[in-house]
Amino acid sequence: MSTQPVTRPAVVVLPAEIDATNASDVRALLAAAARPGVQVVIADMTGTVFCDTSGVRAFVLAHQRAASDGTELRLLRPCVNVMRVLELTGLDQMLTIRHTLADAMLP
Repeated sequence: MSTQPVTRPAVVVLPAEIDATNASDVRALLAAAARPGVQVVIADMTGTVFCDTSGVRAFVLAHQRAASDGTELRLLRPCVNVMRVLELTGLDQMLTIRHTLADAMLP
């Protein structure tokens, strides 16, 4: 009988602002968290109050890369302002969004 190792989700705490100055860093952090064996990467947005189109692009690219590796990207607690950006761009339909860490950690 073969068993797969169970790994906990990787949690990445994102900065207060995600814009052109740091979006590539955010994308790199999310990519690094999606190491072999990790099935879920949680992007903790608890302290994130701003996200521009560079951040949106970073999430799209991180989602695509994670999906190609068999990993799921989940966003945790985007604030009202960031949630509005996600809704306007349709990312709220593409990405998994959770409002509690307990929910984000569920399989």
